[in-house]
Amino acid sequence: MTSPLRAFGPLEPTRAGWQAAAVAIGRPAVELAAQGPDAMPVTMSNHSHLENWFELLTRPLWGLTAAKTAVAPDLWALLSATLARALDPGDAWYVGDLNDADQRCVEAAAVGWALAAAPEHLWDPLGPKDKDHVADWLGKAYATGVVDSNWHWFPVLVGHGLDRIGADRDPAVAAAHLDRIGEFLLRDGVFEDGPGGRVDYYNPFAFHTYGLLHYRLSGDDRFVEPAAAFARTFRSWFAADGAAVPYGRSLGYRFAQGSLWGALAAADVEAVPWAEAAGFSRRHLQWWWDKPILEPDGRLSVGYGYPNDAVVEQYLTAGSPWWATKAFAGLLAGADHPFWTSAPAVPGPVVEPNLAVRAVHVRDEAGHVTRLNAQSWRAKMRGGRDTYGKFAYSSLAGFSHAANGPGLEAAVPDGALVLSEDGVRWRGREDSEGGRLDGRTLMVVWRPWEDVTVTTSMEAGVDGWHTRVHEIATGRTLHTGEGGWCVPREGCDAAVANDRIVVTSQGVRSEIVDDDGLRRPELLAPMPGTHLYWPSTVLPVLRGVLEPGRHVYRARFFAGEA
Repeated sequence: MTSPLRAFGPLEPTRAGWQAAAVAIGRPAVELAAQGPDAMPVTMSNHSHLENWFELLTRPLWGLTAAKTAVAPDLWALLSATLARALDPGDAWYVGDLNDADQRCVEAAAVGWALAAAPEHLWDPLGPKDKDHVADWLGKAYATGVVDSNWHWFPVLVGHGLDRIGADRDPAVAAAHLDRIGEFLLRDGVFEDGPGGRVDYYNPFAFHTYGLLHYRLSGDDRFVEPAAAFARTFRSWFAADGAAVPYGRSLGYRFAQGSLWGALAAADVEAVPWAEAAGFSRRHLQWWWDKPILEPDGRLSVGYGYPNDAVVEQYLTAGSPWWATKAFAGLLAGADHPFWTSAPAVPGPVVEPNLAVRAVHVRDEAGHVTRLNAQSWRAKMRGGRDTYGKFAYSSLAGFSHAANGPGLEAAVPDGALVLSEDGVRWRGREDSEGGRLDGRTLMVVWRPWEDVTVTTSMEAGVDGWHTRVHEIATGRTLHTGEGGWCVPREGCDAAVANDRIVVTSQGVRSEIVDDDGLRRPELLAPMPGTHLYWPSTVLPVLRGVLEPGRHVYRARFFAGEA
């Protein structure tokens, strides 16, 4: 059986309580990694087993380094000794040489950061030969080519580690990476994660967190104002109960979503009032503290709201979830910092249109967040259509991934419109033409077939409702299916009328009103294991059939408390 994080004990909302939490979460990973690669669980991944093991060893460093004064000597000793073996070419545990765009470049950043911030625990205990091996391997990581994306930060962080241990490096290498990072800035503090305009949680838990840590180490402030600007709109991504609205790739990193708030404190950058930053940070981790996300041995599981490999990308492994420990960056601020001494402020309702992220975020009166979304991304990535291409995402109701197999039950169109020629195999929006923003209304144009054009408009409300209008020009007969929000299947209660359907379960209510009466409301039982929050769900949908020609669908959708 899995257990929630509270199995480690209550989460005390103090700096000392967070230090204890960082150590409790990091220790099981380190202790398993210290048994060597053969002890590493086998998981579905496109990386080698050694790369996966190296993740398990190094990713806890993000949290443990921030909490370093609370980490017991025995845990530091395990980390230091195992890292020495992992980077020794003559050792059976050697993690291997690096190639361009190598996964090990990612973990090299964690090592570089930890050496820069906690050398007394990782570097100083090493013998001369081990120091040579670590410095040599990191030097190669510093010079290795990376993916043209947030990865440009990795050599920069490695460079800080090399500086701290007194190893030589060419400053021009880091300078070129920093220049390239600057070229990804769009507007209002928003970075695209590589060419193509994709914006997601890699802004807070990569671009801005790294930029602020870089500033802390170097004094280079070129990325400080973008981080502050992003933070001011990022507030709208979080519900009053601490949940972040799930959207985009790498959701398996879980509470890394909240790392920016602590990174601001680490860099002493008051982008928003400290009481707000503290509130978002503390409530976010508390929200996760009650989720069943631990394996029986206390390790973080692979998944989101529960262990589930099916809702994560192919690059996540049993070691990947510890990127979540970036959330502990605020521990780098002292106990007397206002981030820790301020009484957390609770956010109120907000409507935040943002052209750079091509979305409107709405936090309603009850504190829940809906993201109306005009982004999309066609990628060779498991679940990419669902993580980017839905029209609406919810902090309260999450979203689902499509499963392999026929039928609408496998397509699971929560927050989406899907189309089919035969009523068996379904297509949703995978990409679209830009996206226009007019106040709180978003519009996108997408073409699932050459002779089918859909113009979708989404209008945000402030009370848990939003409206979707689809103007469909089709040269073929199409079956249509459009979903509201899923709720847990266990204990659900549904009511269906001619033009509406409402379903409630476990305190969550999902409702659809078909304003035109052109479609049939019904209750769908999606494939188990497709949802981020709940293993088994039901979904209210509208179904219809369109003949060739021009048509308009209009409906209203609600997610809120029952």
